[in-house]
Amino acid sequence: MKSSPDKPLIVFFLLSIGLIFLLTLPGIIANYSGRELGIPVLPLMIIGSWTPNFAAFLVIALVLKRPWGIRELFSRWLMWKESPWWYLLAFSPIGAALLGVWLFSIMDPQAVSDPQYPGIGMLQGFLILTLITGAMGEELGWRGFALPWLQSRFNAFRASVILGAVWGLWHLPLWFTGMGWEEANFWLFAWVGIVVTIILTWLCNNTRGNMLLVTLFHMSFNFGMGLMGQIWNISMPRIIEWMAVVLTIYAAVVLIAKGPATLRGKLPVPLDPESKTWLK
Repeated sequence: MKSSPDKPLIVFFLLSIGLIFLLTLPGIIANYSGRELGIPVLPLMIIGSWTPNFAAFLVIALVLKRPWGIRELFSRWLMWKESPWWYLLAFSPIGAALLGVWLFSIMDPQAVSDPQYPGIGMLQGFLILTLITGAMGEELGWRGFALPWLQSRFNAFRASVILGAVWGLWHLPLWFTGMGWEEANFWLFAWVGIVVTIILTWLCNNTRGNMLLVTLFHMSFNFGMGLMGQIWNISMPRIIEWMAVVLTIYAAVVLIAKGPATLRGKLPVPLDPESKTWLK
């Protein structure tokens, strides 16, 4: 029997989700049992934020047997020669967060009337944390490996919806660790993952899968949400609600302007159909 042509992608998804559930399991058990297990939960969570990358490396090396492909993925963090426009777009989630605060202030002025500005040191630390955990740990897997593979079979919009849904599912363990995420609506968060993926697909398809820009976008997204919580003390459920509004509009504009087929107008997606990777 022939193996499925999508086996590497399926293995990648299963590994990513399986590894994150495994690494968050001590935190989940501690949360529901009320007992400390003597296992350092936070370091495991940080390692867990790298599971999409680890899964991609394992699939490339052991399933596809193309170990040089790992080096090619890393090289996409060095693609710094891009138009300043794309760098501006990479940091746009911070603007989206500020827009979310403005919308929130219209609905509930009292809620954001007393901002508490953190020190520069705290902001720098938080910026570094958002860069080296979720942003750097995930994007070589999600957008570097899985997105071109999906787009070899589906149009840009459908590929984004599939990847965004898996991305949301990958975050599901956070809702069981007692870290505050359980206060938010998971399904709305999953929707945010889909609309953000549409935007990131647009960015990737127009920059040949530039992982530097994608990582900066992801970092800015996490940093922007952190600012909403730290400065204006907006609750996690509210942050997700207003980011959902702003980012859905953002993604809709991209879809209307560039079209769902490629998210780059009439130009083809820059993919190598043989290796299912981004063109160099």
